[in-house]
Amino acid sequence: MKKRTKITLRTKIYLTIVALLALTGVFYASNPSPFTGQVPFPTGAAAAPDLLLVSEYCSENIATVDCNGTASVFATMPGFGSCREKYITIAPLQSENAVPPFTRRDVFVTEGPQVFKISGGAVTLFADLTPGCTSSDHNGITFDHFGTFGNDMIVSCKEGTVFRVNGIGAVTQIADVFAPPGVLNDGEIEGPAVVPQGFGPHGGEIWVADEENNAVHTIKNNNNGTYTVTQSILSHVSAEGVFVIPNPPCFFCAPDKAFFQTEQQMFQLVWKYPLSDFTVPPIGGNVLLNSESGADFADTSLVTTDGTNYFQSSFGPRIGGINEGASFVDCDVPTATPTSTPTATFTPTATFTPTATSTATATSTATSTATATATATATATFTPTPTPTPSVGCSPLASCTPPYPFVSGNPRTNIAFNESEVLRAFRAVVDAACAGQPGTLQMFYNDEHAMTLGVRRVETITCLGTTGTDYVVSPNVPSPGSTAPPLTGATEAQGGVDTSGRPMFPALFITDTSVPPGSSNELAGDWQFGGTGRPPDAVFGSWKAAVRTVDQTTGTVTVTPDADPAKNNWNLDGGADPVPTPTPTNEGYGAECRWNLASLNLIPGHRYRFYFMVHDGDQNKVGGDAGQACVYFTMPGPEPTATPTPTPTATPTPTATPGLIVAGGQTASGKTFTVTFQNGTAVSQVLTGLSFNWPQVPNGNLKTIKMGGTTIFNTSTGGGTVTIPPGLLGTTAQRTIAAGSCATLTFTFTNNVDTNPTHYSGSATFAPGGPVNPVPF
Repeated sequence: MKKRTKITLRTKIYLTIVALLALTGVFYASNPSPFTGQVPFPTGAAAAPDLLLVSEYCSENIATVDCNGTASVFATMPGFGSCREKYITIAPLQSENAVPPFTRRDVFVTEGPQVFKISGGAVTLFADLTPGCTSSDHNGITFDHFGTFGNDMIVSCKEGTVFRVNGIGAVTQIADVFAPPGVLNDGEIEGPAVVPQGFGPHGGEIWVADEENNAVHTIKNNNNGTYTVTQSILSHVSAEGVFVIPNPPCFFCAPDKAFFQTEQQMFQLVWKYPLSDFTVPPIGGNVLLNSESGADFADTSLVTTDGTNYFQSSFGPRIGGINEGASFVDCDVPTATPTSTPTATFTPTATFTPTATSTATATSTATSTATATATATATATFTPTPTPTPSVGCSPLASCTPPYPFVSGNPRTNIAFNESEVLRAFRAVVDAACAGQPGTLQMFYNDEHAMTLGVRRVETITCLGTTGTDYVVSPNVPSPGSTAPPLTGATEAQGGVDTSGRPMFPALFITDTSVPPGSSNELAGDWQFGGTGRPPDAVFGSWKAAVRTVDQTTGTVTVTPDADPAKNNWNLDGGADPVPTPTPTNEGYGAECRWNLASLNLIPGHRYRFYFMVHDGDQNKVGGDAGQACVYFTMPGPEPTATPTPTPTATPTPTATPGLIVAGGQTASGKTFTVTFQNGTAVSQVLTGLSFNWPQVPNGNLKTIKMGGTTIFNTSTGGGTVTIPPGLLGTTAQRTIAAGSCATLTFTFTNNVDTNPTHYSGSATFAPGGPVNPVPF
């Protein structure tokens, strides 16, 4: 989401036209209203008369929203582990005319350079746009409803390439919006649409929005295997998407829902527009453009035509905040054929909220394979003496002492905790007559630095340079503040851990001590024994985020917290529970983490051990500054009648995916082009072949190729392409990249080179190779 804004001469002219149209009475006004706030960070949208789908920016869930605005999980994408924009389209009736055809009502979602299909509840990889598209974000998707592109799927890539995809997922790159001879050579395209034939001079063409250049570009099918790009046919500030108004328009569920717009950040709402916005007066067959950011002069605008010229007028008011995906209700998507399968199976709303990322329940943690450690004869040395009779009333928690660190065959048990004093107090409220929010478990933190809520960025340094993935941690604005549920950044699997591998977010681990394995090893649900940490359902007071850096060149890992907010002491903001009395120690930064007992799936009558883990805000000690504590709790109520539980079938351990050989660090300057390869496999790799393409003009002939300091090719070659062998020089040892190491290829030309690295392409073949071989670059 780039926020740079340019006001071009064309934009100024457009703004003047809008003002003049308003003065003459030619002005269209929309009437948007909030429809649902149940989709966190809503991004992509696709609508049919009986189906509304919305993607989440920071999870892999695709939500379906019913007529009342209630959201539930429609499907879960395989994911690439960060907050990314995923856009959606539904196959219309016309897509059955594609060759090969699509299946009506199948759903397609972009995720990086890949397109996934959702059909019958199953998610499968449908198409891969590499190597023509490498962008991991902002890639748009639509269908050709009008036949000028064979009713194929159309996919746009942020970096400027555009593709046709047929009904079996075959990909054809048809254009590069920023390739010569265009004036613009860089930008950020999104939101493609094929407009109706006859819609002015660019009717029947693909229109794409260019947010960076505040423009709309088009691609024309010349029907002879070639395509023509026209840059900047219209100006539109912070252009995010192009949307064709159906003619006539239709609606989802009721006439107040004909068009949907997502607002991703400010209020995280999906907005609805009524049918009357497009029928009074009738404007079907025209085009809407939206703006992502609220930059000066950003707007939602209506584009009309007299057949020769285009006219833009405001279709405001623009929805405030970050406007991402939008969708008219697609009248060409037929309604679902009724089946005997109840649709109610898709409404587990509890799994839709961000807290559902902690899907493990107390009983799931009990399936930890760590029960094998319970066979050690030293069990008594790390099991605290339990309190035989649980406390009741307003003090239902019983004291507990974590045993860590201690030496065992499990290295995690011997990791030290050096900041446990920051965990100042705990409270569980099971009686409305007691202080605090009923039905909650509360943890109170206070230290000289603000609590770390999670990892907002994971960076990796390799010989190819530094790359990073951003994650969302709820901002502490204002401070003290509150958020429910909080966004806690990267998960453990995504790298949201300290230098010892412990989760950075405030985590609760649960062991049910009333049933195996907890009844024989009450540590079974702890992180040390493979338990899954649950982030809190609400946070109050002050907190901050951190950045984790993995430097593969030095073998070091660091975690760097952000700067502290202003001190809040024990002022935890409105909505927080009362600070326990007597008031715990105050070192300047206080926070409360609250878990809802109802979300923990606790069984009445069962006794639980709650184990807490938290990180302070400086992280300057070896292994990470972490605190730990534990308490016992018995869930009120009579224990349910036991039912026989079948013995679970062992789940086979998945085979690790082999490492990759990857290319990067491309540079072009002087008379050379370079590319670096990193061997991420566990064995040495020998370069055995190359295929390489370059701009013959201005580079001239390729003279030599070196791998490190060794010349591996020295035959002067023209024509802009070479395939090797023949001509591969150097010994096997000289062409070998050791496991975990890098090597750079240097291509030298006769003349000074084209300095745009994207104008070069190729692939390298290695032996024995990896999962991807040849390796593209």
